[in-house]
Amino acid sequence: MSGFKSGKAARLLVQVSSTSETTLHRHCARCKTRRRFVNSGKFRVNAQKKRIDAWLIFRCAACDDRWNWPIHERQPVGAINPMELDALMRNDPGLAARQAQAALRQSRPEGALQEAPSRSLALAVLEPATADTRAVEIIIAIAGPGLRLDRLLAQALQLGRGEIGALDQAAAITVVPGARKALRRLARDGQRILIDLRGCTAEMTTRLRLRLEAQPPDLYGATLSPR
Repeated sequence: MSGFKSGKAARLLVQVSSTSETTLHRHCARCKTRRRFVNSGKFRVNAQKKRIDAWLIFRCAACDDRWNWPIHERQPVGAINPMELDALMRNDPGLAARQAQAALRQSRPEGALQEAPSRSLALAVLEPATADTRAVEIIIAIAGPGLRLDRLLAQALQLGRGEIGALDQAAAITVVPGARKALRRLARDGQRILIDLRGCTAEMTTRLRLRLEAQPPDLYGATLSPR
């Protein structure tokens, strides 16, 4: 990879942050089976005259069907703190997290609530790809527990895990610092991955160049399920 001249390599920063999401397991009417429901961070608010109902929305992780956790039921509007009411209307993330924690403490028989780890992935193109791009450099920044490097690369580059493996077999991927079977190990903060496009098929090279032509907004805020 050292033979590439300046300006011939596209550069991508991949940032992974670990959080936790409040989930519960309950029967999903759409899936017809027991599923994991995740805190959506959004509220449903229904006001009738001087009374209000409010729910925190959980969504099925499999089909996205919703289930509403009651927060206020037929509550007089004047009895609710105005700041809380404003936060409900704005889908305030802090209030959603606190209400999810309250739900955790008040778990009901139909589904035990728990904290499940999740990872958010964000991308930043530091050097866009052009028609002359001959290599891709990926810089990893991880806060918290990592995940397998091959899975991280597949998600960031929108490639299949099998395609990442094929690139490895073709010696088109260099991991710095190196390690035996590095792609099967956890990604590490500060790692650099170099992909030589000469080891890619023409179709894959086109996909990678398109992926890195500009800022890819589709992955900002994406969540990786723990596996």
